[in-house]
Amino acid sequence: MPIIVIDPGHGGENRGGEYGEFVEKEINPIVAQAMKEHLEKFEDVTVFLTHEVDMDMTIKDRVAYAKEKNADFLYCLHFNLSVNHNLYGAEVWVPSRGELYSKGFAFAEIEMQELTDMGLFSRGIKTRLNDRGTDYYGILRYAAEMDVPCALIEHCHLDHAKDAFAVADGEESLKALGIRDAEAVAKYFGLKSEELGIDYSGYPVSQIPVPADIARPDETEPEVNEIELTSMDQETGMATIHMTASDSDSYIQYYAVSGDGGNTYSELLE
Repeated sequence: MPIIVIDPGHGGENRGGEYGEFVEKEINPIVAQAMKEHLEKFEDVTVFLTHEVDMDMTIKDRVAYAKEKNADFLYCLHFNLSVNHNLYGAEVWVPSRGELYSKGFAFAEIEMQELTDMGLFSRGIKTRLNDRGTDYYGILRYAAEMDVPCALIEHCHLDHAKDAFAVADGEESLKALGIRDAEAVAKYFGLKSEELGIDYSGYPVSQIPVPADIARPDETEPEVNEIELTSMDQETGMATIHMTASDSDSYIQYYAVSGDGGNTYSELLE
C-alpha cells in the first residue's frame, strides 16, 4: 500500500510566483487537494498533504513530514514564470543521484505524458545542481538527504499565452491539473479503482538505470544543428528554410528565427 505525500508549494509569507489573478500559494493547494481527493478514489493508497492551511513551512520540514509518514513518494506542486515572460511549457525536476533519480525519472515520464496529452509543451525531465554539486532545489536536496523519493512538478507558465488554456477556467482548470497528477501517480504505482472503473495494474513503468555518478545537466552542443535554404524568390524576397536539430542527451526546447541579421527575432517556437 503506497503512502503518498503531496506538498503544495509556498505558503504563509512565501507567496510564490504571482501573475495577473494568480498567486502560487493560493493555487497550489487547489491542485493538491484535487490530487489527493482523486487519488483517494483508488484502493490501497494513503495520501497526506504537508499542510492543509495557509502557513509558513520550511522546505526541510516538508520533507521531514514525508519521512515521518514513511512516504513512498513526495510530490511538490508548483507553477512557473520566466523573467522575460517568453518561456512556456511544463517540466519535472528530479533528484540527481542513485535510485531517487531512477524513481523520479520513471514517475516524471508518466507525469509529463499526462501534461502533454492535455496540450502542454514538454520542457523536459531534468536535474539541476548548485555550485556545491548537490541538488539545486531544496525539496530535492533534503529528499536526497532523508532518502525520500521526490519529484517537483512545474505544471505550466502562468505568464505565457501558450499555457493560458491550462488555467483558463480558474479553479476548475486547477482541479483538472490535480486529477492529471493523481492519474500519473496511480499509473506509476499500478493502482486500481472500482469507483472509477480503472485498473492500472501492470501499467508499464520505465526501468531507469541507476546512474553510476551524478546525473548532471547536459551542457554539450547538439549532435545536429543545421539550417538549409530550400528555395528563394528573388523578386519577393520570400525564402523557405529547413531547420534540423537533435541531441541524444538533452532537450532542445525552442528555436527562434531572424530575418534582419539578428537585430530582431521571432518569438520562441516549439
